Amino acid sequence: MKNDFFTYSRQKIEKDKAAGRCDVANNRGAALKCLSKFLGKEELTFGELSLEMMTQFKGWLKANGRKESTVRLYLYQIHTLYKEAEKEAIAPHMPLLSGIKLPLPSKQKCELLTEEELRRMRYTDLSDSMSQTFARDMFFFSIYCRGISFTDLAHIRKNDIKGFTLTYTSQVLTPPIVTVQWDAAMQAIADRYPSTTDYLFPIIKSDDDKLMVSREIGRVRENITKALKLIATRCNLFVVPSLKMTKDIYQRAIDSVSVSKII
Repeated sequence: MKNDFFTYSRQKIEKDKAAGRCDVANNRGAALKCLSKFLGKEELTFGELSLEMMTQFKGWLKANGRKESTVRLYLYQIHTLYKEAEKEAIAPHMPLLSGIKLPLPSKQKCELLTEEELRRMRYTDLSDSMSQTFARDMFFFSIYCRGISFTDLAHIRKNDIKGFTLTYTSQVLTPPIVTVQWDAAMQAIADRYPSTTDYLFPIIKSDDDKLMVSREIGRVRENITKALKLIATRCNLFVVPSLKMTKDIYQRAIDSVSVSKII
């Protein structure tokens, strides 16, 4: 049904999966599932969607225990899908979220590893544990790569590196094209993990099945998280390192550099 929001949205989700945007597809699918449960049906014309419906949907999500961040995510996913249909002249113009307050969740202060802890973590001998060595290397590679997300790290291809430049297509950022400087430390990490595929690191075994790729990345990420917790104990760190903090560590390092030393 051309005028059905659910049918249109599912087609969009399948295109996201085909393009490797599995995180986006999963978020859209979860939002669509909740909307269907809220309505008690799986058919909805574009004309039936309204500001009043979105307001009620927001209340239903909160009443059913969804966190503020999840409510915000789901409403924006529905809104974005509708706007895409508008651009394709399938749906009439409708300000679905006009006036609905969706405050940003308060950002909790994230404790970061100190410079001394980072050095301790980097130079501790972990040769007796391949999993911990790999986790540490991925942690520091992410920092060197400006806090790259693990999903994007896993998708880096060998031909993305040209001389001293790495240019990759992000799976999570907009705009998606990102360019960073490629240096000896990053090359040293890459050399330790030769890949038999076109990907730089042996994380994605085959990209024939996009859903399996997403699951494989999630499994490796989970193993890294567990290994980083062991490293924290082993290196006597006051803060458990995580892949999520690498961007903030990179930013702190940049902010701490004196301008006079750069120019």
